Amino acid sequence: MTTIMKMSEDDFDDALSLALDVIRSGGVFIYPTDTVYGIGGDATSKDVVAKIHRIKGSLPDKPLSVMVSDFEMLDQYCDTGLYEDMVLERYLPGPYTFIVKSRNQLPVSGTGKLGVRIPDHQFCRNLCRMFEKPIISTSANLHGSHPPDDFGEIDPSLLDKVVLGLDSGRTKRGGPSAIIDLVEKKMIRASGETVKLLDE
Repeated sequence: MTTIMKMSEDDFDDALSLALDVIRSGGVFIYPTDTVYGIGGDATSKDVVAKIHRIKGSLPDKPLSVMVSDFEMLDQYCDTGLYEDMVLERYLPGPYTFIVKSRNQLPVSGTGKLGVRIPDHQFCRNLCRMFEKPIISTSANLHGSHPPDDFGEIDPSLLDKVVLGLDSGRTKRGGPSAIIDLVEKKMIRASGETVKLLDE
């Protein structure tokens, strides 16, 4: 049975505590970010990664992005140089996923690269800080369907397969994050705010 919790400023701490319990127990939950709703769990757990692939109906070898609390945590899992650091520090926190070389291999990707976010969303960053490890950050939709930027848009069959759903209504920005590959120096998915990111 999925627990659905309406999340507001008044119960921010309760939502953090509940989500943290789910992650620590190996569970999967749905949560709001600055862009779209995400489905996540412990990014260091092979079982959790496999569970999320099954829930979304995606291929088991498809890389999943992660979110981290800050640049210190990013540095633990990402191998970056001066160029990457300049870009990351300019645009994060924000509605971007940057693909960089991985430092400590996580089961979310077997490519030697890692898609990483620092969301412009206090709940997400606080949760990562409290968990002290990266959290999977992939859109809360069935494979091939539209990523939801409102809790009411989430497919009920997907909701039924998670432990917890945190409902904060419509997200801050709406629409998925831009994806920029800093290893290949190319845009994978653009947004209105970042089309010229690598030309600047």
